[in-house]
Amino acid sequence: MKISRRVWLFAILLAAFALRMFCFGVSSLWYDETVSVYLAQQDLIELTRHTAGDIHPPFYYYLLHFWGALAGWSEFAMAFASLCFGILLIALVYRVTREWFNPRVALLAALFVAVSPFNLWYSQEVRMYTLGAVLGLASVYWFARVLALTADRRPLTAILRSSDFIAYAIVSALGLYTLYYFAFLLVFENLIAITRIVQDSKSEIRNRKSKIGVWVFSQLAILALYLPWAFIALRQATDPPVPPWRSFTELPQVLFESFSALAFGQSLEPAFALPALIVIAAVIAIALKAGGERSTVGGLFLLGYTFVPLAIIYALSLWKPLYHVRYVFVFSPAFYLLLALGLEQIRNSQFATRNLRFTFFVLLFASYLSLCAFSSYQFWFNPKYAKDDLRGAVNYIAERWRPGDAILINAGYTHTAFEIYYKQPIAWRGRLIAYPPTNVSLGTYQRLVDLRDGAIVLQTGSIGGAPNLGWGDPRSDFYATTADETRAALDRVFAAHSRVWMLRLYDTVVDPDGVIRNHLATRGRLIDDEGFAGESFARVQGYLTARAPMNAAPSTITRREVLLGNRIVLLGFEPASLTVRAGQTIDVNLYWQAKEPPNVDNRLFIGLYAADGTLVASNDTLPIGNALGTSRWTPGEILRAPIRLRVPAHSSPGIYNLRITMYNPLTNEALEARGNRVVENSQIELASVAVE
Repeated sequence: MKISRRVWLFAILLAAFALRMFCFGVSSLWYDETVSVYLAQQDLIELTRHTAGDIHPPFYYYLLHFWGALAGWSEFAMAFASLCFGILLIALVYRVTREWFNPRVALLAALFVAVSPFNLWYSQEVRMYTLGAVLGLASVYWFARVLALTADRRPLTAILRSSDFIAYAIVSALGLYTLYYFAFLLVFENLIAITRIVQDSKSEIRNRKSKIGVWVFSQLAILALYLPWAFIALRQATDPPVPPWRSFTELPQVLFESFSALAFGQSLEPAFALPALIVIAAVIAIALKAGGERSTVGGLFLLGYTFVPLAIIYALSLWKPLYHVRYVFVFSPAFYLLLALGLEQIRNSQFATRNLRFTFFVLLFASYLSLCAFSSYQFWFNPKYAKDDLRGAVNYIAERWRPGDAILINAGYTHTAFEIYYKQPIAWRGRLIAYPPTNVSLGTYQRLVDLRDGAIVLQTGSIGGAPNLGWGDPRSDFYATTADETRAALDRVFAAHSRVWMLRLYDTVVDPDGVIRNHLATRGRLIDDEGFAGESFARVQGYLTARAPMNAAPSTITRREVLLGNRIVLLGFEPASLTVRAGQTIDVNLYWQAKEPPNVDNRLFIGLYAADGTLVASNDTLPIGNALGTSRWTPGEILRAPIRLRVPAHSSPGIYNLRITMYNPLTNEALEARGNRVVENSQIELASVAVE
């Protein structure tokens, strides 16, 4: 029984949805995606203001704003919008290709988009690229239809009132409101229109005037719809409010990288795929001879759809680097049409017998699908292509932050990730150079800071950055600062806080000379250092702000004097007693002294016990941090180690006991404890906790 093309299309769409749902929403959002979510969560006025000071237009963020209000703000919900546009792109490719060529080519093109690793990648990313590709294909489709109307010699007024003309103007303007690189696709359309007008030089004057009129009025209509944002876009293009981060890419690399991404995505090394890329280039060369049922569209038209915008991007990069392979995705649909058209040409050619042609077709088809499958496997499972684990990095800080600690994040590149993922209270947030607040003296602040119920979050700037960063707006994510004022601000932070945490990402862009890194390393003492997956190597570091060792414990501590494993002494803790509400955290400072460092980095078990000895809550941690484990403690030095434990929200009111145990992680054996208040299993009873 012959299967209808609609059934085949439905099967392709269903398979595409299943492919895109694999590992969907599991990974952390990377920097650009956190910007999307952060902006979408703002009210529309703030969203517009913020976007006007950035480098992308607002339409996608508006859509994501309303989508998030309906679907929620999880990684899964946020990425689902891109997935929907990715599926819509497949259906639109089928619809357009069927009209331009034939249903068989349309099914092939839809299948190639469905299995494309390039499409798979951006259908799972919380960015505007699948939306841009949909609007781009819609724009080119209605552009071709409008050209066809002029070929039919319809009156200019009739064309301007047609639904095709109106749709073309609207989707093209929406494309510009989605991504500035969309303008390069409009340049391609204008080149096609001018070429057709020039080719019509020998035709009757009336028809030529009609084409000129349609071309001019279409661009004026787009401009009129875009006018509210046009001057903002012009300022962003000529005076970017963000620091430059791209470097110039040579033309051979641009072409090689772009062609490889179009064919097999960004998760397959171009050099590995070189033989296959040569074959695909040959298939596309065959497709260039093809024409559609309407003379408007042919192989060269499709080639220009993808590569004319790419050529413009490269040409402009000679002035200011603009190229990145992700932007090629917006112009990618034509590539899959060309590939499908070339294979269909091979299948219908007369170079060999029918069976041999069919065998060759199947071999090419299967080989292409196999490489796409391998690239998709790489995308899903190869750590090299994993997104930056900013969720893990921010959660790492949240788990280790203690009252009195300061957190350094970059205002431009880690601020949005921190806003999205940090779920703890924030007592004060602002620019590093404006800290502490001007209405509070440093001395007063030092006395109050430990009482703050929340983190002190300090946003660092672009050191040595251009004065125009952020256009001088104090609310901008980017701001320029100097090395001297950054060092002075860090000195104030060191004076007010005993520990500092830093989330590092793209810090070689905003701090190329390592001013902050060097200051922390030379003035502070590294206690924790953890890297996270992803190509940008996000990193969290923790520092003690006092580099000189502590030789005496504060007189305010409750003395305990417990010897553990004959090498480490617990001197005492503070505060002496605690009262908390269920669901809140217990914060205690422990004071340790090493008589002789052990050979391993021991871990600390913290437990909250009910009166009957039942364990109610527990935590397992390193006493100080992974860069200052017990094996690296200096004999005689006293170290302050803040610990934290959350009381379960369902805990009954009453008196509980807080206990700790230090143990060897290699053997899981507790260090023998001798001294005051040592109970069973070498547990040290610290304090009573009153839970209200």
